[in-house]
Amino acid sequence: MLLLVPQGFPYITKIHVNDCYAYQNFDIILNKDNPFSHLVLTGRNGSGKTTILKSLNASLSNFYYQHISKDQRIQQFMNRISNGGLVAYENLNYQDKQEFILLNSTDISFKESLNYRFSIYSFLQATRSSKIEPVSTVVKDDDLNDHLEKQNSSEFFIKQFKQYLVNKKVNQAFDILDNNQAKIADTERFFSLMTQSFRNILEDPKLELIFVKENFDFHLQLSTGQKITFENLSDGFSALISILMDLFMRVDIIRKEVKDFSYNPCGIVLIDEPETHLHLKLQYEVMPLLTGLFPNVQFIVATHSPAVISSIKNATVFDLTSKSTETESIVGSSFSELMVSHFGLDNEYSNIADDIFAQINHIIKTETDPQARKKRLQTVLTENERYLSPAMQLELESMILELQ
Repeated sequence: MLLLVPQGFPYITKIHVNDCYAYQNFDIILNKDNPFSHLVLTGRNGSGKTTILKSLNASLSNFYYQHISKDQRIQQFMNRISNGGLVAYENLNYQDKQEFILLNSTDISFKESLNYRFSIYSFLQATRSSKIEPVSTVVKDDDLNDHLEKQNSSEFFIKQFKQYLVNKKVNQAFDILDNNQAKIADTERFFSLMTQSFRNILEDPKLELIFVKENFDFHLQLSTGQKITFENLSDGFSALISILMDLFMRVDIIRKEVKDFSYNPCGIVLIDEPETHLHLKLQYEVMPLLTGLFPNVQFIVATHSPAVISSIKNATVFDLTSKSTETESIVGSSFSELMVSHFGLDNEYSNIADDIFAQINHIIKTETDPQARKKRLQTVLTENERYLSPAMQLELESMILELQ
């Protein structure tokens, strides 16, 4: 069986937007990174980030749905080949807006052994459900996988996450009885990778994923002795772990089908606001975590977070407000620089800090008596001392010294 590799996978290289609210007829051209570039969409509210993701999903899901047969998928793909070596999906209609995307089809050959069924596709929306259904028994693997393939929504995958884990644990017990060392190693590798991911997210290097066989349940045991179930995680951890639940299952299903647990499937994953509910530190870590776990997946994300924007290499950052592509130096920018250069703020200070600066400037401009001016300035500093960061206090004191 010839498996898909990044050099032969049709990653997105260009998106053309015909009509998206007030923004019309423009191209989003991705960097020519090898073998692909991720895409980060930014812009003010109403600039069309979510609309574009939903439109991409309307097109891509038709091709990647796993319950469509290989022959049907290949025929759909071939029917959309246009001139110039590009594949165009032109049947997008979302909220009466017609949009289409172009995919690079270079080096794509539809050999009988080349099966696009073994690729990943998922769309994780900003409001991500982390509701996991309880498990009362083991179900047949084939029945569960067929059910997952037919539903093929991230919400359904997340609901079935615990059932999937229970099945793996029970099958692992049978593999031990049969002394099937290869399958035992594959299952141990799966749970080891998942446990390490939870350790990174919860910042606990000694965390363990515990299977409670008496009631078919799992919990996370922290180094403090505290036990946390998937159901009582905070909103932030649930939002991030829900992404991992979805992708871990999809990758594992493919690896089982191709009988190669070292295989990293290719694919495209859309995520609206990956930073949802996350603390700033985790906002910075979410995309490096995902790109590290799934190296052959092209991530297309929409975000408001400077932490997400500056955290990911090999990415095209496109601002939908200005309809411009940011340079790659944005990855090396500080958050304060991004607030000014990318998010449209006048400076890196808060509104309260701006008000203090305004008071200082007003006194400097209107008070002509030096002694009275110095006294008023000192009063402003004293009254606001608790709100001043060291950097801001130094800047204000420098302004006052220049007047002496």
